[in-house]
Amino acid sequence: SADADEWEAYCASEFAAVNGIVHDVDVLGAGMRLVTLLVDPDGLYKMSRLYITPDGFFFRVHILALDSSSCHKPCPEFKPGSRYIVMGHIYHKRRQLPSALLQVLRGRLRPGDGLIRGSSSYVKRFNRKREWQVRGATHTQCI
Repeated sequence: SADADEWEAYCASEFAAVNGIVHDVDVLGAGMRLVTLLVDPDGLYKMSRLYITPDGFFFRVHILALDSSSCHKPCPEFKPGSRYIVMGHIYHKRRQLPSALLQVLRGRLRPGDGLIRGSSSYVKRFNRKREWQVRGATHTQCI
């Protein structure tokens, strides 16, 4: 069921940022994008150690999106100005990234920034039903 999707993604993720409006998408190379989301205070569900920067009324969140190799176009999709529900992982020094990728990133990805890898993450266009399901997941016990 759709509810199970949200619940599984929520429990598998280290952070869940909701109501994230895509501010900009920086293409770093084939299959690599650095996405800046503007998240309102209501839109932070499960933070863990996600690094956020206050920006006026919003919080700015940086996420490295690594495309799934099975996609023919950039995926997950991030369109500037669109609102998404995003769940994924948090980058830290111990999380191994290929050295070629680290060279491209050269100081642009900080520990605490979000990390999304193809199929293991959740990126969907925001709608009220999905938001309601994710809010529901915040009250469930993850195994």
